[in-house]
Amino acid sequence: MTQNAVTDEKADSEETAEISKAAARKPGMKILGFRATAMIEMLVLMGVPVLLDYFFMMGERFISVSPHPFWIPVLLLSVQYGTGDGLLAAVVASLFLMVGNVPERSLTQDEFTYLFDLLHRPLMWFAAAVVLGELRTRHIVERDDLRREALDSQEREETITKAYAQLSKVKSDLEGRIAGQMRTVVTAYKAAKAMEQLDPAQVISGAAEMVRSTLGPQKFSVFLLEEDTLKAHLKEGWVTGDTYNATLDSKHILYQEVIGQQRFLIASDASARPALREEDSLMAGPLINRETNAVVGMLKVEKLGFMDFNLSTVENFKVLCEWVGAAYVNAAAFQDAEGDRVTNSDHQLFSYGFLPKQTQFIVALGRRLKFEVCLLVIRLDNSEDISRDQLKLVPKAISKATEVVFRNTDMAFDYQRPGFEFAILLPATPEKHMDIVLSKLDEAIEEHVHSVVPEAHFDFSVQVLHRPQEEAS
Repeated sequence: MTQNAVTDEKADSEETAEISKAAARKPGMKILGFRATAMIEMLVLMGVPVLLDYFFMMGERFISVSPHPFWIPVLLLSVQYGTGDGLLAAVVASLFLMVGNVPERSLTQDEFTYLFDLLHRPLMWFAAAVVLGELRTRHIVERDDLRREALDSQEREETITKAYAQLSKVKSDLEGRIAGQMRTVVTAYKAAKAMEQLDPAQVISGAAEMVRSTLGPQKFSVFLLEEDTLKAHLKEGWVTGDTYNATLDSKHILYQEVIGQQRFLIASDASARPALREEDSLMAGPLINRETNAVVGMLKVEKLGFMDFNLSTVENFKVLCEWVGAAYVNAAAFQDAEGDRVTNSDHQLFSYGFLPKQTQFIVALGRRLKFEVCLLVIRLDNSEDISRDQLKLVPKAISKATEVVFRNTDMAFDYQRPGFEFAILLPATPEKHMDIVLSKLDEAIEEHVHSVVPEAHFDFSVQVLHRPQEEAS
């Protein structure tokens, strides 16, 4: 059973208990101190015999019948509701019987005999109402006492249960904090190891793990600086309906403060709130390499637990920004150095640095020999859903897939985001034939990429670098 189901069940039981308490404490509607239901029952049980007698019989109201029909309402109300309602039934029954229906005294009756014959029924009704009603009243009092004790016991049980649940929660929180403190060194080491990579894309992936383990935010994002624009390369916890911008240009106040002024913006600082309010965020800081003061992007925390937003978290956030910035700059420098190499030794794709030179040569050759040149770009668009270990397998799998599909004259390169983007230079492949190429590529990716990284999802785009027909026109 899930936690939500347990909570719902607990809420339903509490609601049922409240309804039962209200029903137990709410008295029935009364008229002049008597229960309305008792009066309705009494009038029905007395009115029906009187009407039958009036329309179909002698009209003497069963005065000579024994036992009299009015015994039924008197006994029923006394046994069901107690003395008060029973006496009311006896009074009304006496009135129904005697008013306008008093028999005359016969010549053979003395005064005492006449009064006895006239009053013995009402007296017996009153006696029965008192005796049976008092017994019922005693039962009602005992029942109410038991119900009150049961409700008090239930309230005590609920109070104890709530206190136990609170104590259990405090105990679990303390255990979690202690366990978290014990795992801090190990977690920080693993996260730091994941971030110290020589691939910029892997640095960002490792930085996400470092932010999760160190700060524990519910929503955060990593932006990288591309020319004069900040673009979100990692969006953790963002959901449909969020109003955060994935792109911030140089006119945006957050760009000007974080990138232009190299400020760390914290929501507790009044001067930082206007900029943070634009993106509904708590913290934002530059990814900066302090050795060179080079800013490569921005780390932004949109949502954080109330208890987690403290001075220690703020200091850790600033250290993380500088750490990620330095690691990214080092990885980018290494990547630039690798760009001078023709191929990447890890997956045998041509390096991104070799792409412009080769593109220039092939386009020039296409102009001379009049053939079309296209560039197919493959982008991994769900890298945040794939583990770090599986991300390392993607370039090798793409390299294997391109070997199967493309000709010897086609060339596969790392693209702008190595490890996440790839480019295929296709000389003498017209754009109108790209549907066939993409169809074969889909089959190769399904066989060679999805077999090792089944979660990978790719986006394809085609650029025409040279078309002979345009020059001819």
